Amino acid sequence: MGAVEEKWEKWAKWGVLAVLCLAAVVGILNRDRLPVYIDYLRDPLPEVTMRYAQLSGQMDEAAVHKHFQGIALNCRTHPGGPAGTDRFCHSGLSKADGEAALTLVAFFSKGRLTSVVVHVPWWVHGRSLDRLVAQYGKAERAGVVSLIGGPVMRWNLPNGTLEHNRDRSLNPLEWSAIFWSAGQDQKK
Repeated sequence: MGAVEEKWEKWAKWGVLAVLCLAAVVGILNRDRLPVYIDYLRDPLPEVTMRYAQLSGQMDEAAVHKHFQGIALNCRTHPGGPAGTDRFCHSGLSKADGEAALTLVAFFSKGRLTSVVVHVPWWVHGRSLDRLVAQYGKAERAGVVSLIGGPVMRWNLPNGTLEHNRDRSLNPLEWSAIFWSAGQDQKK
């Protein structure tokens, strides 16, 4: 074997080792997300049409089940949840509004819907943001989300607000969120 082949073989081994190490680090850093991706890839999951304009802070759990008909929402009591919520319903998804999606979560306070979150995978971030801009027009910047302070885009709708991460994460296993929350007049 010539010196050139030996050099390439050595670099190939180091390259494979580097890729395996990188995959291990990404897996370890995302161990809480891996079950969601495993379900997404392995299980037949439902598709949903969100119809954000039809959501309302007046909806109770039965109305949310009807709105998301065909989705088997698992509901649980969760006292002290985010933003004063006391109950949530969730489901894994394959698609939301025609694009890949991972999960749907609806939060309730005192029996009324307060917010709905759809998590979309890294690779559809741009398309989901473009679809929302096409549907609802130009968004305004609405603060930051996450520990590193990624900007959030917001649309004010008659029934509340809709938000989406402006930027895609550098982590390919981190998902973006489309977050609808009921307007204050909707929560009464």
